[in-house]
Amino acid sequence: MRARLLGIMTLIGCMLLHGCAVFSPSYTKPEVSLANVEMLKSNLWEQSFRLKLRVDNPNDRVLPIRGMHYQVYLNNMKLATGVSNNRFDVPAYGSSYFELDVRSNLWRHLADLIKLVDKQQPVDYRIDGNIRTGMLLAPSINLHEEGTLDPSQLSF
Repeated sequence: MRARLLGIMTLIGCMLLHGCAVFSPSYTKPEVSLANVEMLKSNLWEQSFRLKLRVDNPNDRVLPIRGMHYQVYLNNMKLATGVSNNRFDVPAYGSSYFELDVRSNLWRHLADLIKLVDKQQPVDYRIDGNIRTGMLLAPSINLHEEGTLDPSQLSF
């Protein structure tokens, strides 16, 4: 009787562990890259930009995106922080684009930005954040995208 109870408990435990694996599948980290930067409006106190990001899903199942928190840096100056509740799905072995509307107060960085513009040289950027997948018990995906922007190719 005791052996039978132990066997049943072991079987239930295995089923529960397998169930957790089904509800929290492991994903290969998607690639996130900056596709475009567009200035929406600008005044002395606030500037609005639209960042277009591409998410490439290397997995064999749909990757649900349910929101994110991010910080944007130019040459290690924190340009903006924010959150987005954009909800979309990235198809299996596919790509999706999404846009972030970013607001910033460049006034405090004005002197440094004038130097960057005067040099007309490429500017390093970095976007850090966390992407929430919305899957049960799934961890957030860390976002770390960096590269170089050529000022002559920005659409203002």
